[in-house]
Amino acid sequence: MVESAPMVAATAADADDVARLRDLLAQWMIDNGIGQWVPGEYPAATVAEEVERGEWYVWREKPETLVAAVRLIWRDPEFWGADDDTDAGYIHGLMVAPEHRGRALGPRILQFCADHTLARGITRQRLDTASDNLALRKYYAAQGFTELREATLPPRFHGTTHVILMEKTLSTPAQR
Repeated sequence: MVESAPMVAATAADADDVARLRDLLAQWMIDNGIGQWVPGEYPAATVAEEVERGEWYVWREKPETLVAAVRLIWRDPEFWGADDDTDAGYIHGLMVAPEHRGRALGPRILQFCADHTLARGITRQRLDTASDNLALRKYYAAQGFTELREATLPPRFHGTTHVILMEKTLSTPAQR
Protein backbone atom coordinates (compact mmCIF):
# COMPACT_ATOMS: atom_id res chain seq x y z
CA MET A 1 0.00 0.00 0.00
CA VAL A 2 1.12 3.55 -0.75
CA GLU A 3 1.87 5.70 2.29
CA SER A 4 -0.47 8.66 2.70
CA ALA A 5 0.89 12.18 2.20
CA PRO A 6 1.46 14.51 5.17
CA MET A 7 -1.42 16.75 4.12
CA VAL A 8 -3.12 19.12 6.56
CA ALA A 9 -6.26 21.21 6.25
CA ALA A 10 -5.47 24.47 4.49
CA THR A 11 -5.96 27.76 6.31
CA ALA A 12 -6.83 31.19 4.98
CA ALA A 13 -3.11 31.96 4.93
CA ASP A 14 -2.61 29.20 2.32
CA ALA A 15 -5.03 30.62 -0.29
CA ASP A 16 -2.51 32.89 -2.05
CA ASP A 17 0.11 30.14 -2.27
CA VAL A 18 -2.41 27.62 -3.63
CA ALA A 19 -3.63 30.10 -6.27
CA ARG A 20 -0.02 30.96 -7.24
CA LEU A 21 0.85 27.26 -7.60
CA ARG A 22 -2.22 26.71 -9.79
CA ASP A 23 -1.28 29.67 -12.00
CA LEU A 24 2.29 28.38 -12.28
CA LEU A 25 1.07 24.94 -13.30
CA ALA A 26 -1.53 26.44 -15.66
CA GLN A 27 1.23 28.33 -17.47
CA TRP A 28 3.33 25.14 -17.62
CA MET A 29 0.36 23.36 -19.21
CA ILE A 30 -0.05 26.08 -21.82
CA ASP A 31 3.70 26.07 -22.55
CA ASN A 32 3.48 22.30 -23.07
CA GLY A 33 0.39 22.32 -25.28
CA ILE A 34 -2.03 21.07 -22.62
CA GLY A 35 -5.39 22.85 -22.69
CA GLN A 36 -6.61 22.25 -19.17
CA TRP A 37 -6.05 25.28 -16.93
CA VAL A 38 -5.54 28.99 -17.65
CA PRO A 39 -3.59 31.36 -15.38
CA GLY A 40 -5.88 33.63 -13.40
CA GLU A 41 -9.07 31.59 -13.82
CA TYR A 42 -8.94 30.34 -10.21
CA PRO A 43 -8.18 33.36 -8.00
CA ALA A 44 -7.04 33.31 -4.38
CA ALA A 45 -10.45 34.64 -3.31
CA THR A 46 -12.11 31.49 -4.69
CA VAL A 47 -9.53 29.29 -2.97
CA ALA A 48 -10.13 31.21 0.28
CA GLU A 49 -13.89 30.54 0.09
CA GLU A 50 -13.23 26.84 -0.48
CA VAL A 51 -10.67 26.76 2.35
CA GLU A 52 -13.31 28.27 4.63
CA ARG A 53 -15.57 25.31 3.74
CA GLY A 54 -12.76 22.86 4.60
CA GLU A 55 -12.16 21.71 1.01
CA TRP A 56 -8.41 22.29 0.54
CA TYR A 57 -5.43 20.40 1.97
CA VAL A 58 -1.80 21.38 1.70
CA TRP A 59 1.58 19.73 2.11
CA ARG A 60 4.41 21.92 3.32
CA GLU A 61 7.92 20.75 4.08
CA LYS A 62 8.77 24.08 5.63
CA PRO A 63 6.30 26.77 6.61
CA GLU A 64 7.28 28.83 3.58
CA THR A 65 7.41 25.96 1.04
CA LEU A 66 4.20 24.64 -0.48
CA VAL A 67 4.96 21.18 -1.88
CA ALA A 68 1.47 20.16 -2.96
CA ALA A 69 -2.23 20.89 -2.61
CA VAL A 70 -5.51 19.13 -3.33
CA ARG A 71 -9.21 19.94 -3.05
CA LEU A 72 -11.55 17.21 -1.78
CA ILE A 73 -15.32 17.71 -1.86
CA TRP A 74 -18.34 15.46 -1.30
CA ARG A 75 -20.68 16.59 -4.10
CA ASP A 76 -19.75 17.92 -7.53
CA PRO A 77 -22.81 18.90 -9.57
CA GLU A 78 -20.82 21.35 -11.72
CA PHE A 79 -18.79 18.53 -13.29
CA TRP A 80 -20.95 15.45 -12.69
CA GLY A 81 -24.45 16.90 -13.14
CA ALA A 82 -27.08 18.28 -10.80
CA ASP A 83 -28.90 14.94 -10.65
CA ASP A 84 -25.83 12.98 -9.55
CA ASP A 85 -26.25 11.97 -5.92
CA THR A 86 -23.42 9.45 -5.76
CA ASP A 87 -21.54 9.32 -2.47
CA ALA A 88 -17.93 9.93 -3.44
CA GLY A 89 -14.83 11.88 -2.58
CA TYR A 90 -14.38 14.23 -5.55
CA ILE A 91 -10.76 15.18 -6.13
CA HIS A 92 -9.92 18.52 -7.77
CA GLY A 93 -6.81 20.58 -8.26
CA LEU A 94 -4.25 17.95 -7.31
CA MET A 95 -1.04 19.95 -7.66
CA VAL A 96 2.62 19.25 -6.99
CA ALA A 97 5.13 22.11 -7.17
CA PRO A 98 7.46 21.63 -10.16
CA GLU A 99 10.59 21.45 -8.01
CA HIS A 100 9.08 18.44 -6.21
CA ARG A 101 8.18 16.38 -9.28
CA GLY A 102 9.67 12.93 -9.65
CA ARG A 103 9.19 11.99 -5.99
CA ALA A 104 6.01 9.91 -6.55
CA LEU A 105 3.97 12.39 -4.53
CA GLY A 106 0.81 11.99 -6.64
CA PRO A 107 0.04 8.46 -5.40
CA ARG A 108 0.60 9.60 -1.80
CA ILE A 109 -1.85 12.48 -2.24
CA LEU A 110 -4.40 10.18 -3.87
CA GLN A 111 -3.98 7.81 -0.91
CA PHE A 112 -4.54 10.70 1.50
CA CYS A 113 -7.79 11.46 -0.36
CA ALA A 114 -8.75 7.76 -0.27
CA ASP A 115 -8.08 7.55 3.47
CA HIS A 116 -10.09 10.73 4.08
CA THR A 117 -12.94 9.41 1.92
CA LEU A 118 -13.00 6.01 3.62
CA ALA A 119 -13.02 7.73 7.02
CA ARG A 120 -16.40 9.20 6.01
CA GLY A 121 -17.69 5.71 5.16
CA ILE A 122 -17.52 6.37 1.42
CA THR A 123 -15.89 3.81 -0.90
CA ARG A 124 -15.77 5.74 -4.17
CA GLN A 125 -13.42 8.42 -5.48
CA ARG A 126 -14.03 10.56 -8.53
CA LEU A 127 -12.01 13.06 -10.52
CA ASP A 128 -11.84 14.57 -13.96
CA THR A 129 -9.20 15.56 -16.47
CA ALA A 130 -9.23 17.37 -19.80
CA SER A 131 -10.35 14.91 -22.46
CA ASP A 132 -7.31 15.68 -24.61
CA ASN A 133 -4.80 15.29 -21.74
CA LEU A 134 -3.85 11.73 -22.64
CA ALA A 135 -0.86 11.63 -20.28
CA LEU A 136 -3.01 12.45 -17.25
CA ARG A 137 -5.75 10.05 -18.34
CA LYS A 138 -3.14 7.30 -18.55
CA TYR A 139 -1.67 8.30 -15.18
CA TYR A 140 -5.02 8.14 -13.40
CA ALA A 141 -5.85 4.82 -15.08
CA ALA A 142 -2.56 3.46 -13.69
CA GLN A 143 -3.73 4.65 -10.24
CA GLY A 144 -6.87 2.50 -10.56
CA PHE A 145 -9.36 5.01 -11.97
CA THR A 146 -11.75 3.96 -14.74
CA GLU A 147 -13.02 6.34 -17.39
CA LEU A 148 -16.81 6.64 -17.18
CA ARG A 149 -17.75 9.28 -19.73
CA GLU A 150 -16.93 12.60 -21.34
CA ALA A 151 -18.71 15.73 -20.13
CA THR A 152 -18.99 19.30 -21.39
CA LEU A 153 -17.90 21.98 -18.95
CA PRO A 154 -19.75 25.20 -18.17
CA PRO A 155 -18.45 28.28 -20.02
CA ARG A 156 -16.60 29.70 -16.99
CA PHE A 157 -13.79 27.19 -17.55
CA HIS A 158 -11.38 28.43 -20.18
CA GLY A 159 -8.64 25.83 -20.52
CA THR A 160 -10.85 23.08 -21.90
CA THR A 161 -14.45 22.47 -22.86
CA HIS A 162 -14.56 18.68 -22.33
CA VAL A 163 -13.42 16.49 -19.47
CA ILE A 164 -13.23 12.77 -18.89
CA LEU A 165 -14.98 11.76 -15.68
CA MET A 166 -13.12 8.98 -13.86
CA GLU A 167 -13.98 6.84 -10.86
CA LYS A 168 -12.28 4.38 -8.52
CA THR A 169 -13.79 2.00 -5.99
CA LEU A 170 -11.83 2.08 -2.74
CA SER A 171 -10.99 -0.93 -0.65
CA THR A 172 -11.45 -0.79 3.07
CA PRO A 173 -8.53 -2.11 5.16
CA ALA A 174 -10.50 -5.32 5.77
CA GLN A 175 -10.82 -5.86 2.00
CA ARG A 176 -7.10 -5.45 1.24
